[in-house]
Parts: sequence; structure tokens; C-alpha cells
Amino acid sequence: MSDVPRGPDWWQDKDGQWYPSHVSSSEDNAETSRVPPAPMAESNEENEESLPEYFSRTYGWGEEPNDGEPILVIGGGSTSDDSDPKYTTLTERAPTAVHQPVRLAFPPDLFSGSIGVIGAIFLVIGSFLDWATAGGSLTTGVVEGIGDSNGIGTLITGGMCAFVAGLFLSGQRKRWVGLAMIISAGVAVALSIFSIVDIASTSNNIPANLIDRFPTIDPAYASNAKLDFDLGLWAVLGGSVISLLAGISGFKRHT
Repeated sequence: MSDVPRGPDWWQDKDGQWYPSHVSSSEDNAETSRVPPAPMAESNEENEESLPEYFSRTYGWGEEPNDGEPILVIGGGSTSDDSDPKYTTLTERAPTAVHQPVRLAFPPDLFSGSIGVIGAIFLVIGSFLDWATAGGSLTTGVVEGIGDSNGIGTLITGGMCAFVAGLFLSGQRKRWVGLAMIISAGVAVALSIFSIVDIASTSNNIPANLIDRFPTIDPAYASNAKLDFDLGLWAVLGGSVISLLAGISGFKRHT
């Protein structure tokens, strides 16, 4: 008997005295009561034992992933010994990530692209202009660029240079882009130089051809007959050189 309960199984009689469970009351009207177990105090603090439950409750982690490999180890125990109390694993099924290819965005090459466009414009316009005109004692006769195979070639290469210059301006920073410009402009330079040599050779042969065809012609008049280079040929030559410089610049700037 005691004035205070000393365990959860003690009961209280009508006089307010407390008895252990093995002691029964002699009176039928004895009032008994049980001491309810004291609730355990809940703490918001997480410790080493409650961390697995905390992560499982908070993040929905399961106990085993598909591959059976732990993704989180808490404590300082050995991962090879699951019985180690310091070793606790939290695992979850990792979501399948869909990796999209990343395209690197390069800034446009304004310098190479701009001078490439200028060179292409000169090439295209020069191909439609006259490359040589009659000079000296000659009064008529022209050499048209587009009427010759060389002029068609410079027109095509001019279009190719314009296309490659557009790649420069769109940010295609690749070496093959600069190389394509170098090749196209190089062909245009070769055609321009060949046309200059061909026109110069034709001009030098004009006096002799006139004398052969017209024996009575005045030799002084025949010797003054020649062809003068016109604006179209110089435009083609300048445009091809400018485009070549653009290709070299783009080749060095690109990766």
C-alpha cells in the first residue's frame, strides 16, 4: 500500500490508497484505477537512429533500389558489414533522366563574314561587267566576262563565297567553313589571273594579226591597237582576294 502509485498496474481504493496488482480489494465497491503509461516525449530533433525514417518519410525513399546499391550512407561504419550499428543506408529508385544533346551556340564571326560578303558581291557583279575594251587605234570590241568560261567560273565561285560568308555570320565556327571559303576564293583568284594573262597575250598579238590579215594596213596604226583592262576584271580580282582573306581569317578564328 502506498499513497502514490509506483507502477502502471497499481490500483486505488476508495480511501485513496494505492495497491499493487497482486493485492485484491476485500470490498466489492472498491474503486480501482490504473495509472496510464506516460506518453513518451516526442522530439523534433533527428538523431542517427531516426534519420532513415526521416528521409523515408520526407523524400519517399524505399529501402532497396533496383540495382541493390546504396545511394546514401550515414555513419562511419563499414559498407561491407550491414550489422555495424554505425552503418545505415538509405536507397531509392533513381528516376531515369532523359539527356538531350546540347548544341553549343557560337557567336557569329562578323569580321570574316562581312568581308566575305563584300568579296562575293564584287565577284558576282564583276562577272557581268566588261573585262576588257578596245584601246589605242582600235575603236570597237569588248571582252565580256559572262560571255567567257572564266566569267561563268567567277560567278559560280562568287555564289559559293556568299554562301560560306552566310555560315560565318550564322555562327558556324568550324574550320571546314573557313577552308571552303579559301578553296572557293582561291579558284576565283586563279581564274582572274588566268584571264589577265590571256587578255594581255591577246592584246600583244593584235598588231601582228592585223598586219597578217591586212597587209596594206599602216604599221603605226596596227602597232597602237590593243585591249585595255576594264572595271569588271579588276572587280573580280579584288573580290576574289577579299574572299580569300575572309577564308584565311575564318579558318584561324574557328575551331
